[in-house]
Amino acid sequence: MSKKKDKKSPQTKTIYDMQAEICSALASPVRLQILDLISESEKTATELLDVLSIPKANLSQHLAVLKDAGIIHARKEGLFQYMSLSIPKIKEACALVRSVLRDRIAMEEKHNAELIKELRAQR
Repeated sequence: MSKKKDKKSPQTKTIYDMQAEICSALASPVRLQILDLISESEKTATELLDVLSIPKANLSQHLAVLKDAGIIHARKEGLFQYMSLSIPKIKEACALVRSVLRDRIAMEEKHNAELIKELRAQR
């Protein structure tokens, strides 16, 4: 009789690890805003700083997380580095999450409307 293994294969763990790394990189409002900005067109760190109003060191940390996750890449030209999406589908992923968020908000609004109706009936 063969024993069943409860552990997942190393390949599965690797896929989950990689997926978690991308999700972790997306788990910051500032990084999501950076992705929004560079999905329109390449941006330099200076251009990003102008919009984001965060310290340069903070921007560098956010960019490093996105680069390490393979989501963005930098192209050096002269003194400037131009950031762009290395995975264009990430824009679609962000749009999907926003769609889920819209659905969630709509459900919460419906639930809140039902609660308000119930409270008014209790007057």
